[in-house]
Amino acid sequence: MKSERSLLVFQMLSFTLIGGMGTFMNFINLYLEQELGFTGSQIGIITMISMGLIIVVNPIFGYIGDKTGKHVLMLKIAFLSATFFIFLYSQVTTFAVVLAVAILFEISRACIAPFFDLITSNYCARVNFDFGKVRVFSSIGFMITVMSVGFIIAGLRIPLPGGSLIGFEGFLSIRAAVFGTIIIFLLLSFALMFFLPKQASQKQQSGVKDKFTSADILNLLKNKKYQFILVFIVLSLVALESAKSFMGNHLVVGLGSAENILSIMTFMMVFPEVILLPIGSKIIRRVGIKKWYLFSSLTMIIRMIVYSMTHNVFLFAVVSAVHGIGVMTHISGNIPFIRKIVEPKVLGLAFTVMVSVLAFSRAILSFVFGVLYETYDGFVVFRVATGLLILGFLWILRSKSLNEMERSDI
Repeated sequence: MKSERSLLVFQMLSFTLIGGMGTFMNFINLYLEQELGFTGSQIGIITMISMGLIIVVNPIFGYIGDKTGKHVLMLKIAFLSATFFIFLYSQVTTFAVVLAVAILFEISRACIAPFFDLITSNYCARVNFDFGKVRVFSSIGFMITVMSVGFIIAGLRIPLPGGSLIGFEGFLSIRAAVFGTIIIFLLLSFALMFFLPKQASQKQQSGVKDKFTSADILNLLKNKKYQFILVFIVLSLVALESAKSFMGNHLVVGLGSAENILSIMTFMMVFPEVILLPIGSKIIRRVGIKKWYLFSSLTMIIRMIVYSMTHNVFLFAVVSAVHGIGVMTHISGNIPFIRKIVEPKVLGLAFTVMVSVLAFSRAILSFVFGVLYETYDGFVVFRVATGLLILGFLWILRSKSLNEMERSDI
């Protein structure tokens, strides 16, 4: 019974955490362009510099967390500081000040995702519960929240026979809807942290017995399998998400859709995750990890090819349904893979270094894609992303790291 209550807390945290952060990721570029009038290059610079600094900050957080075992305390501080800086973000309007506040916000929330994945996967491993069955609530939170925010901004109108409409008009600005949602969800996440099981905050629960030394850091960075998975994530998830961050701009500004198209797109992308994540580990074990990774990369490539060619919003939405395959690959494949190949005492550092590499590469790609979007259009952004995804497919094909993983390892 106690473990069931604890798992419920982790599931609720998954909902609020990703619900808030998903809202930020999906709407911030649109907000910066439509509300503040920033150009694609300016948006790219904000993302590049603010997220680029995480490559320095996050490993420090990971080192402190692994050295002290205070991952939960650091998460609480991160939630509070992120709430403060996102409020400031909602108040500033000039480019220089927005850039400064964006940097502070990204630094304040830097350790949230890796530390939450660490303590959640640790607890799931201890009570023998599938990690995907917790993280599926992230997808539910993302889907419900982002869809709701889109409808709050642009309204919902459903046509009826005879030409009449039912629904409602949008009733909040992008600023109020987006930042209000993020602040509420961050505060809820902070409150839920106090209901986590005590064991989740204890260093020894991860099975760590040896002292953490500088040699452990070098061993982690020299780990060939760890290097493989970092490169793969950059050439798959990061490339896709960096391009996808301009999806709202492409659909609303480029193709003339209403803002609530983002709500429809969110449903098309995330609903399959709700089905796939609880059974992700079983699927990967049955198919085999290398075959699954190749299949996952192929779906991303096909999706970006369609994005880069079609003006048809319906086709754009339909092909987005494969999004859940990539997310399942990360949650049920990448994270268990890292837990398998990395020593327990440096897991916190491994997760934070992963996020740092992801943030840095996404920062560079966001700047490049921002320039491409401003100079050309969203179609060119998606074409360049297609090329990166093809490199990711070839990276899996030639690597032997996945060959050595048994089906029972995931």
